[in-house]
Amino acid sequence: MFLDPRTKLLILAMTSVSVFLNKSILIECIFVSIPSILFAQARLFRPVIKNVAIFIVLLLIQLVAVPKLPVAAGGIVYMFAVYVRKLIPCLLLGLLLIRTTKVSTFLAAISRLHLPKGFTIALSIALRYFPTMTEEWGFIKDAMSLRGISFSKVGLLMHPVKIMEYVYVPMLVSASKISDEITQAAITRGIDHVGRRSSLETVEFRIWDVVFIIVYIGIIALVVFDLVRGGVLLFDYFE
Repeated sequence: MFLDPRTKLLILAMTSVSVFLNKSILIECIFVSIPSILFAQARLFRPVIKNVAIFIVLLLIQLVAVPKLPVAAGGIVYMFAVYVRKLIPCLLLGLLLIRTTKVSTFLAAISRLHLPKGFTIALSIALRYFPTMTEEWGFIKDAMSLRGISFSKVGLLMHPVKIMEYVYVPMLVSASKISDEITQAAITRGIDHVGRRSSLETVEFRIWDVVFIIVYIGIIALVVFDLVRGGVLLFDYFE
């Protein structure tokens, strides 16, 4: 199942707004289920298992633990459980966009939106910068392990000077160097070209994009209906 990057951005934006307006646990479970299905279809099970487990734990805390707590403590725990749980659908959709979309495909889709050139350039550089920095961070950790320095909380407390010397200084140097190299590579490839850019990636809306957009519009309609009617759906927060 292939979704256009613009569809992923759209449903992420729709979810980011509507999930915080929603009061129904039933609709919230739907918000979590859809990206979980997409992750399973892409054979990426680890993010789903981790985030769904957190969601279930927070839901059980709200439904089981909060009623047994004193009013003040229960209110604090309730707010924490609800609002952290609301972030999980947004996090899943963001991870889905990152994990299942190539940078070149994403940039080809963004170019179709006719956004300001400065935003497109900054976004393209950032998308290439962070994966490169993550790889560089792994190299630095491996080099530290060879020198017998453990980058952990205990190692940071026992050898703060060495951690600063062997980790943060190389990271700062690498960050500056990598940003320059990526910027030069992007300019060499004509990212600042004023005309229309071509792309080897094929980006187009398909039937599944239409289906998912309609599904999310339907979910938003349910959220609005629930708000207008004062929480008539099952499992509302404030019943």
